[in-house]
Amino acid sequence: MSASQPPLRTPALAQPPSPTAKLPPWLVQTAESPVLAWSTSGALLASLPLCVRSPVGFPQLIQLPLFAAIFGGSGYMISAGDPLNGSGTTTAWSLVYLFLNGRKALSARRPGPIALAGVVAAQAATYGGFYFGQD
Repeated sequence: MSASQPPLRTPALAQPPSPTAKLPPWLVQTAESPVLAWSTSGALLASLPLCVRSPVGFPQLIQLPLFAAIFGGSGYMISAGDPLNGSGTTTAWSLVYLFLNGRKALSARRPGPIALAGVVAAQAATYGGFYFGQD
């Protein structure tokens, strides 16, 4: 190569599309934020006094703080920069919560247990849509 010739240009590599390109922006924004997981964790902890006073329809007393800790930990995964694994963990444990407690909450016909199951179901749908919607 002589000094008068310009250097050869290599073609720029095309960037692959984002794995979240086909997902709605609100879903990506919500799932990449730990707020939903942490608020579900707080709702579970806040329902502890209701569970002690009147346990009809609520999960067993030991389950509430354990699920709250799991959802808090998955929210930490999301905030630490790993939204894919955090949303997968949140989805899996939300479905476990619903499997163990969903029927009991609905058959009790009380607003507290149904509200908890609804919050956990919304969390499972949101984070599950993000996790399983990846390309």
